Amino acid sequence: MDTISPHIPLSLIAGLTLYPALFSTLRRQRWVRDFLPLKADQQKYYHLCNKMVASTHSTIMTITGIYLLSTVDWTKNDISTYKTQITPFLVGLELGYLTQDTVFEFYQRAAFGVGSNLILFHHVAVILGSAYYLYALTLTNPGPYFIGMLSLMNMSTPILHFRWALQSKGRTFFNSKLKRFVDTALMVTYFWCRIFGNWWMGYAIGAKLGVAWYEAPWLIGKKFTITTTTMFFMNVVWWVILAKQWVRSVKVFYLSKTPSLSSSPAAAKVRSSKKEE
Repeated sequence: MDTISPHIPLSLIAGLTLYPALFSTLRRQRWVRDFLPLKADQQKYYHLCNKMVASTHSTIMTITGIYLLSTVDWTKNDISTYKTQITPFLVGLELGYLTQDTVFEFYQRAAFGVGSNLILFHHVAVILGSAYYLYALTLTNPGPYFIGMLSLMNMSTPILHFRWALQSKGRTFFNSKLKRFVDTALMVTYFWCRIFGNWWMGYAIGAKLGVAWYEAPWLIGKKFTITTTTMFFMNVVWWVILAKQWVRSVKVFYLSKTPSLSSSPAAAKVRSSKKEE
């Protein structure tokens, strides 16, 4: 977790090299190609490899973030100024991953004519924020507690990609128990790590400054106020979309009226014939 300069952690170089190497390795694996149906096109196959890289990155970020948050005594160490090499490691790895993933987004547009403007906007915004952090704040105000909490936002990503993989393979049917379980896990995890996590950061800042959680974002500087507020509302919007999908699937499964055997036309004929006898 050393750095090659005060602002460039080795994890940034690792993210820029190892993640593309992992993608290239997965692309050559027969078992990865066999995972998707035979009718799957090249774009979906590339997309699967990219999602596997994303899940690997998210797992590393989540485990490291939990380690950072759980091994430091925050009653004795300041949540903003405490210095540890884990903090630039996390930011550098995130910056390296998002850079290569943004390149993949542009590649998808050029090669297959598909891509998400929302994902591209999100990636560019976080890349700029991470670069600014490494340049301006690594040495003076590293904010390890908040970097750890932000790392936990990756927790829902493997579940999201697992859901996509099952849908692409055709194993998650609209009314299947597996789909309801995965959707529920995604909705709960997303809420906890992204919405509750954002609120908790405001609570932690407020406790440090002696103000209420909703006042804290306005006291941390204009750049961070805009960033944290935008992130919070974007996560809320995405979670509401997930929640609507979940409610719809639950309604379809539990509230759809399937005629029972006793009320079916065949059963009625049987009863009427018995009465005639």
